[in-house]
Amino acid sequence: MSIRRLQKIKGGSYIISIPTDWVKKNGLDVKSELKVYETADGLKVKPIKQPNAEREVEIDDLDTTLYLISVFYMQGVSKIVVKSKGTMTPEIKKALKELQLTHPGLEVVDESFTSVTFNVNFTVSTDLMNLVKSYVEKVKKILADLLSVLDSITPELKEDLIFRCDSLIKDYRGIIRNIAVGVQLDDEYNFNLPSKDIILYAIFIRDMGRFVSHLKQFISLTDKGIRKENVITVSEMFSKATEMFFTEKLDDIKWLRWKMNELENNCNFSEPCKELVRMASYCIAMMDDAVHKTVRLI
Repeated sequence: MSIRRLQKIKGGSYIISIPTDWVKKNGLDVKSELKVYETADGLKVKPIKQPNAEREVEIDDLDTTLYLISVFYMQGVSKIVVKSKGTMTPEIKKALKELQLTHPGLEVVDESFTSVTFNVNFTVSTDLMNLVKSYVEKVKKILADLLSVLDSITPELKEDLIFRCDSLIKDYRGIIRNIAVGVQLDDEYNFNLPSKDIILYAIFIRDMGRFVSHLKQFISLTDKGIRKENVITVSEMFSKATEMFFTEKLDDIKWLRWKMNELENNCNFSEPCKELVRMASYCIAMMDDAVHKTVRLI
């Protein structure tokens, strides 16, 4: 790091000198153009570069291929070409195309006997706070509806709740992509949040995504014999932990930690109860995210 002094030139503009090493490292010269723009942390200067938004995957193992496509999608890649050394079987093509159902904006735009090409049609939202708040409210609604039918749950009600959890898992992937694109292309998309807070939003939504995965598993395993008070506890923990993240009021730390211990002591060793404890542990993780968010050096 070096300190540079502002200099004023005719016309009222201000200039600073740019380190020679940085200019050489980026292959720039006196005619090079730079992007200069404001972020929540200050003023940013960077070279003009074309995003590397295409990836190619050669199928070896189908599960690995599906995993890589999902990662590329979430990290902002806009074109993914999947190739095979031989003719793709109908089963492989079906598995690839089903990704369109679980990744917002992912579309098959071309295919042949040996390849499938995806494009991503996805609009980035710069209102990250309300995007995540909306996700929280959807989780709360599922929890509330689960509690309302827990004493008389039927296979049809389970199916409805599980489908809604799957929709939230799909939304989760979209929010992760939203954050990844916005951070990497911050000259185009400005979240108006400090870098540290954006990192914590990403961690927070990751913890919520895992909470929803265990909620889905809990719903699939639960029956009329589950102790309703334990589900109420987890629902309350989720509400308090997520509210803490946005308000940055830390009054409920002691309560959340106490409820976690209480749930661990009260829960039996059944599979539904284990899922409840896992959900509660992610509430504690979200509480940690909130506490970290309150600490700022500048």
